[in-house]
Amino acid sequence: MGVKRFTPIVVLVLCLVASGPLHARADSDVAAFDVLFGGTTSKFAGNRKWQPTLWLDGSARVAGPLHLGAYFQWLGRSWPLEDPGFGGGGMIALRPNIKKLRITGAFTGGYLKVPLPTHSEGAGTIGALFGLGYSFLDWMGIEARGRWMRYFKMPDGAPNQAWSIEAGLSFFVK
Repeated sequence: MGVKRFTPIVVLVLCLVASGPLHARADSDVAAFDVLFGGTTSKFAGNRKWQPTLWLDGSARVAGPLHLGAYFQWLGRSWPLEDPGFGGGGMIALRPNIKKLRITGAFTGGYLKVPLPTHSEGAGTIGALFGLGYSFLDWMGIEARGRWMRYFKMPDGAPNQAWSIEAGLSFFVK
C-alpha cells in the first residue's frame, strides 16, 4: 500500500533526473562500489530484533546520474554476523554528486536467505535505499544509508520486512 502511493513520485523524479536538469549542476561517477556494515531491525512473531548486515554493491553509469548495478548482502542471526544468510540481486540507482556530496537513491530486487531463530529461510526481496556520502579523496569517500527491504513468502512468525541503517566506504571511478 505505501509503496504504491509513492510510485508515481519516484517515476517522475527518475524521469526528471535522467533527462538532465540536475545534470547541469551535478555530475556522476562512471562507476561506484560500496562496502557498508550496519544493523537491520525486523519483527519476529511480533518482537523486534536487531541483526547485523554487511552490504556490498557496484554500479555503472548508464545516462546522467542513472546507474545500473548489483549487490551482495550477508544478514547475520546475531552479532558479529553469526550464521549469516547470503543474498544478492540487481539495483537501479540515481547517484548524483554535488561537489564532494554524494547522494544515492536506489530500488533493489533479489534473493536473501533470512536467518530465523531455528533455521534460515530463502525469500525473494524488493527494497529501496537512500544514502548520503562525502568524498574526502578523488576516488574514495564515506557513506551512511537507510534501507527498507520486503521479504516474500516467509513462514508464520517470520518477518516480512526489515529496516537497515548502514555506514561504510565508497570507491568511485570518475
